[in-house]
Amino acid sequence: MRDSTPLAAVQQGSLWDFALDFYGRPGVARRLLFLQDEAGMDVCVLLWRLWLGHLGLAPTPSAEQALGEVADWQRDYTWPLRERRRWLKPAAACDPELARLRQTLKDAELLAEKTALAKLEALSRRAGRVAPLPAGARVTLAGEPALRPTADQAATLAALRAELPAGAAGSR
Repeated sequence: MRDSTPLAAVQQGSLWDFALDFYGRPGVARRLLFLQDEAGMDVCVLLWRLWLGHLGLAPTPSAEQALGEVADWQRDYTWPLRERRRWLKPAAACDPELARLRQTLKDAELLAEKTALAKLEALSRRAGRVAPLPAGARVTLAGEPALRPTADQAATLAALRAELPAGAAGSR
């Protein structure tokens, strides 16, 4: 029998495994990258929120406050790697050495994102950082209430939420 406490739910699942599965669904990567590039949303944090919703959980205010460590990691490591990788794309198309360098940057960027997801998962495993999603509630993907997504961004967030497996608490 599974323990129904919030902490037990995050102990029984892996954010990395969820992220790989979810990101690989048709159209999901495109949607996430749209939100990253057009709205400045952090894909790792979006995946974390979706994972919690899938588990029937929501971040508590203390979890929201603790996201600064992940934001710092992303700003200092992941985003500079992504910027350099993207910058090299045109030149790498016709230069094998630069193509190898670009692939190395891509691999490092993925490792940095995996580290960010591990930080988010660890955050979720600390007491008081997650709580059951209230009955009938949907997982909040945009974060702080002050973030007001455009109509296109809100539709994209809704489409991502709809991708959660049927019966998942966060898909209601």
